[in-house]
Amino acid sequence: MTDPQAELGLVKLRLENERLSLEIESLKRGRNHLIALTDYIPLITVLVTIAGFSFGIYQYRAQQIENRISEETLARQEREAREAQAQKDNDTAQRDFMKPLLEKQLSLYFEASSAVSTIATTADSSEREKATNTFWHLYYGPLVIVETEKVSGAMKRFGKCLGEDSCSKDEMNKRSLALATALQEAMLKSWNLKPEDFTQDKFKYD
Repeated sequence: MTDPQAELGLVKLRLENERLSLEIESLKRGRNHLIALTDYIPLITVLVTIAGFSFGIYQYRAQQIENRISEETLARQEREAREAQAQKDNDTAQRDFMKPLLEKQLSLYFEASSAVSTIATTADSSEREKATNTFWHLYYGPLVIVETEKVSGAMKRFGKCLGEDSCSKDEMNKRSLALATALQEAMLKSWNLKPEDFTQDKFKYD
């Protein structure tokens, strides 16, 4: 007859052996995983090294691009600054060149206006003769250098009153005022002209 206590002890012993077997197997698998992971360490090291090297190259190239862009921007700004200064210097030189010419134009315009107004209004024959001489002097000389086409036309129309046309006092006054208006418009139009523009609105004599 079998002893129940003995059988129970055998079952416990068998279960204990199975548990130990499972633990041993589990330890073996863990060791194998550790060994497998250890085998990958050199590859992982190489990959990390390559990644670090690649990132270094990326940073270097990015820095080079940034430096080149900065240099190009600075060079463009310096070039634009030089061009702006050159334009400013050129404008200043042109204004300096035009200043005496415009001042002379202003003086001649006022002289012409004064002469025609004297001719049109004075009753003094000597004053009229003197103003007439001044008019023809300006007409055939100095005024030609600075007058516009409109001023030239107004001078010509007034001059006809002194020659081929028989102008009434009212007509002479009218032509005198027309000349003064042309002179005023010409002065306002030419005050800021460049040399190449100054000659555009001039009558060309052959």
